[in-house]
Amino acid sequence: MKRFIETIIRYRKLTITLNILLTLFLISQFRHLAIVVDLDTLLPQTHPLVAATNKIGQMFGNKLTVAIGVTATQGDIYNQRVLGKIQRITAGVMNLPGAVRSNINSLSSRKAKSISGDADGMIVRPLMEKIPVNPAGLAALRHAVETNPVYSNLLISKDRKTAQIVAEFKKIPGGFLAIQKNLNRVVDQERDESVLIEVGGTPVFLALLEKFSARMGFLFPLAVLVIGLIHYEAFRTLQGLILPLVTALMAVLWALGFLGMSGQPLDVINATTPILILAIAAGHAVQILKRYYEEYHRLHTEKPSMSLKSLSREAVALSLSKVGPVMLMAGGIAAIGFFSLVIFEVKSIQTFGIFTGFGILSALVLELTFIPALRASLPAPGTHEIQREKAITLWDRIALAAYNAAQNKRKQVYFAALISIAILSVGGYWLKIDNSQKAYFYGSLQEKQDDNRLNERLAGTNTFYILVKGKSEDSIKNPQVLRGIEAIQRFLEKDPLVGKTISIVDFIKKMNQAMHGDDPAFFTIPQDQNLIAQYLLLYSNSGEPGDFDAYVDTGYQNALITTFIKSDGTAFVSVLIDKVKLFSNQLFGRDADIEIGGGISGGVALTETMVREKILNILQIMAVVFIITSLVFRSVWAGMLILVPLLAAVSVNFGIMGLLGIPLQIGTVIISAMAVGIGADYGIYLSYRLREELRKGGDEASALRRAFQSAGKAILFVSSAVAGGFGILMLSWGFWIHLYLGFLISMAMLVSSASALTLFPALVFHFRPKFIFEERLK
Repeated sequence: MKRFIETIIRYRKLTITLNILLTLFLISQFRHLAIVVDLDTLLPQTHPLVAATNKIGQMFGNKLTVAIGVTATQGDIYNQRVLGKIQRITAGVMNLPGAVRSNINSLSSRKAKSISGDADGMIVRPLMEKIPVNPAGLAALRHAVETNPVYSNLLISKDRKTAQIVAEFKKIPGGFLAIQKNLNRVVDQERDESVLIEVGGTPVFLALLEKFSARMGFLFPLAVLVIGLIHYEAFRTLQGLILPLVTALMAVLWALGFLGMSGQPLDVINATTPILILAIAAGHAVQILKRYYEEYHRLHTEKPSMSLKSLSREAVALSLSKVGPVMLMAGGIAAIGFFSLVIFEVKSIQTFGIFTGFGILSALVLELTFIPALRASLPAPGTHEIQREKAITLWDRIALAAYNAAQNKRKQVYFAALISIAILSVGGYWLKIDNSQKAYFYGSLQEKQDDNRLNERLAGTNTFYILVKGKSEDSIKNPQVLRGIEAIQRFLEKDPLVGKTISIVDFIKKMNQAMHGDDPAFFTIPQDQNLIAQYLLLYSNSGEPGDFDAYVDTGYQNALITTFIKSDGTAFVSVLIDKVKLFSNQLFGRDADIEIGGGISGGVALTETMVREKILNILQIMAVVFIITSLVFRSVWAGMLILVPLLAAVSVNFGIMGLLGIPLQIGTVIISAMAVGIGADYGIYLSYRLREELRKGGDEASALRRAFQSAGKAILFVSSAVAGGFGILMLSWGFWIHLYLGFLISMAMLVSSASALTLFPALVFHFRPKFIFEERLK
């Protein structure tokens, strides 16, 4: 290692030039970066709910639902001014990119029909082909709407004050922010004092997710500033401020450039990864810089006649030759742990793992090439700088206090650790697995308030679908199948959070009523399949071919039940889906079966997969830490002991989440994996330094104290900087995911570093394992 570093120093100008050129090239790839929430990369494609979602999308075009509510500020919506706004908004939405035109529903959409009967048969007309111009026309519209139950609470509220346009969108270039921008352009033209217009639905919150994730462009520089200030306070030198940040920033630039070059977008899962890479890279840089100052100070004392420049270059080579192997081990473990995510199904998790792993490897390469070349080119530290770095500070006192506790007060350390970890871990009993995209955001946000009001007044802004699959064409015309569909609808509607269900059954029942003089007693499913076929034929004579495209396929072999609900919480939706599956088991016999998917069911699939895979990921990273440390140290004890701080951090992390009511969801499940990836370094660096100091011989207590004043002190620097950097995320007002990340990562660093400096060494001093005390056991 030393010979390699000496070669780097000898060719330092070339090394610096090549690193800068590579950095510039990777920066040029930033043009391909974008923050986009792509559900195809987020959703586990083999999950049954996602497979059904894809099938439903192919058959019926159903994607993600947007609800636009238009509320009259005076009177009800049955006036020309309000109805004109509904008509113009509907027409505008029809023409937007990504809109599924056949699934747009409103009072003025072509698919919204009035079905009635007279002596000549069935009459099918658009609900509102033209805006009524007189009281009689308005009364006729009101009558047509209120005599067709399918539109109640869907297109108009029960108090008649709010009308709703329901639209569905598929993805377009620019992501959900582009959809939101297009919607706002249509809706904003109609806002005035006569109406209150509110927009809700999943795409609105996915657009917010893209918007808030983009805050990293502002939060990341603040994190850099905080980490830099902590480093300056720790080292009291300009090199201590600048050099770790150079490594960290260049590693982030390399990783972002690699991501851009690969064509993968940033999303909510990997948008915070730059801070993670920054923290890990800066942590390794701090360990090496701390050792550089120690070696320089020692050489300056031992070789006073050597020039300062030569002393500095010798210190660079020595520090890296001693710490470099440790850095490669610790960084390699973290990188392998993150790279191992490629085995998981969700593409976004794979991207997160590759992105983070590449960033860590970038930091290692930079610390072994660019940084020694740069440090060898800089002026040697002056006497004042060395004195400031060597001065006894609060950091030294904390490190020595940790040593004294681990060495002289082990029982108290064990007791305090056991009680603290046990009490905080108990909270894990109350930890809930629940993911709600809308719960990511503060209730005070306008979008959240709009969505809540729409859910209060109407059917609900969240949907999922039940696909009824017949065995042959015209299966859906079978009265038994239709009764099964109706039974599922009535079962769903018993739940107070289900606002409405719609299917082809609702229209067939209305046709039957129309053909019996609009007698409400005949709002039922006919008993005869041939009669049902005749009704549908009669409807087609005056209706339009695409009227039922959202409810049944052209061969009447597959039908769709659309379910509107008032919550997108996956805990609730998952239970509801399971209930529907159980209820429908015996409904159709051999005539049909069902699949469930679409809308917010994808969130259920994602939560199930993400939570399971991230917990597996935590175990996987721990397994990597255990195996590699056991092999490198040639001791199973090493692997077991180094896991202690990580297990403490993960246990406390889950416990705090349970105690504070923070759910285990997509945004929080990655925190423990991050904490393991960062915290694994602490025990490794401390173990190496303890062994190195003991190998020097002399007084054991003095050797152990020196290790704590070096590696232990560096652990304090690193954990404080990581906590400070991630703590900046708590400034992200309105976005709970950033708040959770900032708080929980900071707590994990506190627990991990405290355990690494007290509980871990207490166990080491107690059991005196051979991998550290080998020289003393001979």
